[in-house]
Amino acid sequence: MLTGAAATLTVFSGGQSSEALSLPLPSDVGENFPVSLGQFVFQREGVLGTSFELLVGAVRAEGARMCEQQVLAEIERLRRICSIYDPASEISRVRAGASVASPELDFLLSTYGLWSQRTEGAIHVNMAEVIRLWKEARNLLPAADALAEAFIQPRAYNVDALGKGYIIDRAVEVARRFAPSGLLNIGGDIRVWGGIAWPIGIADPFAPAENAPLIGHFILRDGAVATSGGYSRSVSIAGRSYSHIIDPRTLQPVNLVSSASIVAADCLTANALSTAANVLGLDEGARLANLLGAWDYFLVDANGRIASTAGMSLGAADAPVASPLQAAAEAPVAPVAGAAWPTNFQVSINLKFKAPAGGFAKRPYVAVWVEDANKKLVRTITVWGADWKYLQEMTGWWKAANSYSDAFTRSVTRATRAPGNYVLVWDGLDDKKQPVPQGEYRIFMEMNREHGRHLTESAAVTCGAGEQSAEIRATPDSDTGKIAYGPKSP
Repeated sequence: MLTGAAATLTVFSGGQSSEALSLPLPSDVGENFPVSLGQFVFQREGVLGTSFELLVGAVRAEGARMCEQQVLAEIERLRRICSIYDPASEISRVRAGASVASPELDFLLSTYGLWSQRTEGAIHVNMAEVIRLWKEARNLLPAADALAEAFIQPRAYNVDALGKGYIIDRAVEVARRFAPSGLLNIGGDIRVWGGIAWPIGIADPFAPAENAPLIGHFILRDGAVATSGGYSRSVSIAGRSYSHIIDPRTLQPVNLVSSASIVAADCLTANALSTAANVLGLDEGARLANLLGAWDYFLVDANGRIASTAGMSLGAADAPVASPLQAAAEAPVAPVAGAAWPTNFQVSINLKFKAPAGGFAKRPYVAVWVEDANKKLVRTITVWGADWKYLQEMTGWWKAANSYSDAFTRSVTRATRAPGNYVLVWDGLDDKKQPVPQGEYRIFMEMNREHGRHLTESAAVTCGAGEQSAEIRATPDSDTGKIAYGPKSP
């Protein structure tokens, strides 16, 4: 039991030496943390090549910040072991001929062998060169003999499929030492701990924009969920898109399943089963999930057919749907008479934020909204931020919105996206959910980075009878934003 002013926690730093740190706990914190806890939110980009969200229940902000620092340190320690993209990592040295030195890599390689047996070859560790051939293909598909040769290359290890889940599990074990409850979401793979019931949304693989309606939702307690699917990271060869998920048995991309979300006790198991479901298909993926420890599952095949358990619900929850920590303004806008948008048209907005050099980048506060030709707010598309006082510093959006209300918040499980890359959609409705007429509208993007720049850019797009496009000018913190008005993707 940890009580008294002298009580401490011992944790490990992110260095290879695993240096122990002795940290004082507040005197009012007992074994079961019977005190009022606040919720602290941390968001970053470029963690394991994707987005990072950590929600911590803690007594004090200092403790929450220390929790985040140690979670990031553990992630970085394990990345140095497992990353095939780092030539100095342990796995890179092993691929070059060195012996396995760490228990972590030894465990991961053994775990791949176990899951390869369990899935009858749907998961395999020796896929690095096969994946490279598919990624580097441009105008011609990789030849069958080249793929076969790549597959038998010695030590062609790639632990990405299970490695992220394993790292999340280990990071949460560190987080438990600081906080009685919390949620860690790295690129859509989520692990929660403590007694809190967390509402989790499931991204629609056919409409995966950040602010699009969800295809499902569920409640997660003391467990994990992982989602695999080819809709967020694909390769384009001769103008055709191919999934990044490769079947080790055929060495070909798979497209039987569009999205596989698996709930399990730990993230590694959830990752293994979601990856296997993509390779094996809907029915076999569901059978394997039931057999090998899944608590729940939500599988969607390429034709939109769904297989799910009783713990998973279709569609969004009753509360308003929002991306993680998204807020929405409810400014009154009266509909204007005029020609209606063509059926099934929408505006898609692709934003890509740059990561500052050095360390894990904090996610900036961002507001995206629409104004009409009279400079009146039509729709707040999204607002990202977790702190009221900083939201008010989004002065352009704040002035345009003239009001603010907290939207329902949840974490969303989705296929892993590239860092800083976000897609938003506007469905042609105003903030009162009323349709707007055809006409010219201006899309604004405001970004405010902590201890950094505060920038606003915009672009006009004509929403009429035909397709249109526009660009939001690049800034020192963002690449050129792409705006497209036209039919929704089938």
